[in-house]
Amino acid sequence: MAAGTMWGIRAARLFDGDRFVDRPTLLVEAAEVVAVGEELPESVEIVDLGGATVLPGFVDCHQHLVFDGVGTLERQVSGVSDDALVARARTAARRALEGGVTTLRDLGDRGFVTLALRGDPTLATIVAAGPPITPPGGHCWYLGGECADPSMLAAAVAERVERGCDVVKIMVTGGAMTPSYPLWQNQFSSDDVRLVVDLAHGAGLPVAAHCHGVDGISTAVDVGVDTIEHCSFFTESLECAPPPALLDRLVASGIALSATWGVTTEPVRPPHWETAVPLIRGALGSVHRAGGVVVVGTDAGIYAQKPHDVLPYALPTMIAAGLTAVEALRAITGVAADVCRRPEKGRLTPGRHADIVAVDGDPLTDSAALTRPVAVWREGRLMSRRASGPAD
Repeated sequence: MAAGTMWGIRAARLFDGDRFVDRPTLLVEAAEVVAVGEELPESVEIVDLGGATVLPGFVDCHQHLVFDGVGTLERQVSGVSDDALVARARTAARRALEGGVTTLRDLGDRGFVTLALRGDPTLATIVAAGPPITPPGGHCWYLGGECADPSMLAAAVAERVERGCDVVKIMVTGGAMTPSYPLWQNQFSSDDVRLVVDLAHGAGLPVAAHCHGVDGISTAVDVGVDTIEHCSFFTESLECAPPPALLDRLVASGIALSATWGVTTEPVRPPHWETAVPLIRGALGSVHRAGGVVVVGTDAGIYAQKPHDVLPYALPTMIAAGLTAVEALRAITGVAADVCRRPEKGRLTPGRHADIVAVDGDPLTDSAALTRPVAVWREGRLMSRRASGPAD
């Protein structure tokens, strides 16, 4: 379609980011939604998607565009030039977009390489953190965000502000894929984490806190981070033990929990992870049912079963955690856009960006429908099509 041309979509079903609308129609002009659920003017070109379901473009709250899933995380970036990482990240962001993920948060690159991709209209919209803040030798130290003391933490936040990052990422605990710190162990004192949060908030930036351990999750709540990534409740014994009082605090805090859900096929996991996975799912489901905020951050890129278009595969896990299908769709569209501070995304309502995905089937009855995109638009421009649609 020519720039500025008005056009419409008609399909079997339309979810606007909050609810399914009675009349499944959408009217678009330029980059924005003009109307939803109204009779389409006869004068406009209409894309008839037949039995498809139309939804807002999906929002993944946690990806790593510089990782390609081959080998350990360190090996994936070791000896790779910045130019090669940029090319890899561009390919990953394009794959995400073609899979219906029109907005994503990149919560850890190397050398701030993903920031330059944010203006590319052929890629998913990127919310970028740059290198995650970690102690010397800490989880993902090889991405370049090592900080040894409070002065370095302050300098790291200041650098992210100066470079124009959208969010600050801090590794509050160790991680499963870096052996230097156990995943349950805090890497920073609560004062250090509070310093990062206060400085970031003072500059208007949210803070995403990587937390696998119970103590780290408690610290994150204490200091008022904006999102808790993973939130897997491990203890020193490597048991997953979500304390009821901590779950209550998570609900009361309003902090968004970014669940690491979504795999194409089940990976081989260590025994403690196999035991923990259903417990984590149950704990996050209980937080949701009590009124807490749960979204999905797939951690795409870290291994082969998590490619950058993996988010649609999270729907069965969300339903198993106790979310209804409609609640799950909200969690990967409208609610996720709010968590990423992109209010123009995630909903198909007048004035918002026309980020649209059409999928083959009905996600209310077929949880695999989201994995079958037939067309994707980013800000009104057709990006991927497996069915007829307006020319770009």
